[in-house]
Amino acid sequence: MVNPDPKHGRWVLPLIIAAMVLLTYTFVNSIEPANSPTEGTDAEPPFPTDVTSSTTTLPTDIAAFMVTLDIFANQAQTYADDVDRINARWDTREALFAETRTALVDLQDEISAWENAVAQVEGVPADLAAGHVALVIAVSDLAPKVADVIAGLEAPDDGTLRRSAVAEFHVEVDQVLAAINDIRATAQATVDESSTTTVAG
Repeated sequence: MVNPDPKHGRWVLPLIIAAMVLLTYTFVNSIEPANSPTEGTDAEPPFPTDVTSSTTTLPTDIAAFMVTLDIFANQAQTYADDVDRINARWDTREALFAETRTALVDLQDEISAWENAVAQVEGVPADLAAGHVALVIAVSDLAPKVADVIAGLEAPDDGTLRRSAVAEFHVEVDQVLAAINDIRATAQATVDESSTTTVAG
């Protein structure tokens, strides 16, 4: 008499795999195919920044630098928020004078270090080098504006100088963001020009 196979489970996994393959095949075939780019669509693809995207026409070095610019833009906005937070805490007297001044000095030092990081960033594409120089110049104006906020904090007035300096800091941050947007526009124009040249050739 033959003993029954005690390993009943060894048949379960192949059946599950076969079922998954069948379901996947059925699901994929049930999806309507996307319109071909040659089938009358006029939609422009969004500006690509994903280096790994299979549909991007953006060169790898430019795509990587676009990611770096996103990081720079977020950092600039963070500094603007930091100045507002420190200033607001002093206005409401949630922070003491010494604490406020120390926070501003620390922020000024941090921005100065960031300025060096922006200036020395690696991987700047040649086509975007001029824009990068403009960005570095814009960033270099941030730390001195924090110094103006500190001077306003120390001034024996009603806070007008300090508030004006805070407003001017925001203007400088806007200049940094504008410089970043200019680089992005240059990158897009470079890609568009390259695509046009390729088609014409």
